[in-house]
Amino acid sequence: MAEVTLTSDNIKLQLEGDETILQAALKKGINHSHACGGNALCSTCRIYIEDGLESLDIRNDKEQKLADQLGLMPEVRLACQIAPKNSISARRLVLDDVDRNIIMQHGESDKPRSLGEEIEASILFVDIADYTAFTEQTPAYDVVHVLNRYFYIAGNIIKENKGRIIDYYGDGFLAIFGLDGDENHATNVIRAGFALQEAIDKFDHDVHELVHKDFRIRLGAHTGKVIWGTIGIKGMQKEAAIGDAVNFASRIEQANKNLNTKFLISESLYKQFDKWCTVTGCYDIEAKGKEGIHKVYALDRMLAPMPDNSAT
Repeated sequence: MAEVTLTSDNIKLQLEGDETILQAALKKGINHSHACGGNALCSTCRIYIEDGLESLDIRNDKEQKLADQLGLMPEVRLACQIAPKNSISARRLVLDDVDRNIIMQHGESDKPRSLGEEIEASILFVDIADYTAFTEQTPAYDVVHVLNRYFYIAGNIIKENKGRIIDYYGDGFLAIFGLDGDENHATNVIRAGFALQEAIDKFDHDVHELVHKDFRIRLGAHTGKVIWGTIGIKGMQKEAAIGDAVNFASRIEQANKNLNTKFLISESLYKQFDKWCTVTGCYDIEAKGKEGIHKVYALDRMLAPMPDNSAT
């Protein structure tokens, strides 16, 4: 007899024979959501396997089809389709009507979407130096005109290097590299950073003729695991990357201001490209939300074109 610990409910289920987790939960009186009646036509019965995933059978055809459609990570399984033979620990992911509505909302789309997937990616934050002073001293029309030109140039550079801008925040943007399974995401984020600096140096000359102000950018990059998913309510959704790696990349970019640098990268990125790039300095910073001191490197230039898979 297998035992399933539902940590979300602080309860243990004893499964008999080929009984599924959903069947055992309902028999125990748990209001375990199953909008389709437990037929793998929805994912409202989904659970997250915290311990024991390796002991479960692989997904059957019905479960695999839904998992492919929704982009479910391996740890997310359908309680209506699994009947553990060994003890596992899991938690329900749909606990109330709000959760249920969110799940059903995503299920209505014909477009496959990830509802939360951990991936290896590289992150680039870019903002405009002295943006407040720029906007205060420049007519509104010219501000919009300059920003549209800037984002057009920057966006094309990001795309050329297989990245994607997923968020704009006034004077800056967040770009992610590696969303399409690109193994060279770390190389591409560095290439994009150098290309952005070169393009904006030329852009600065043109802008100065228009508004008589300098136009400079600051960049911060890091690589690591991110959670990639869709957030928001129907009609106002967006894809988002969240997690410690994203937060750290943001802190690195912000450190440029105090260090008077332009392009900072994390130590984990630098270790991959120390043979291909020169730096103007190495700095120790504190990052809000992260314990300890962290090294960052101010990139200067590329010594030579970086090959793909430079980390190897």
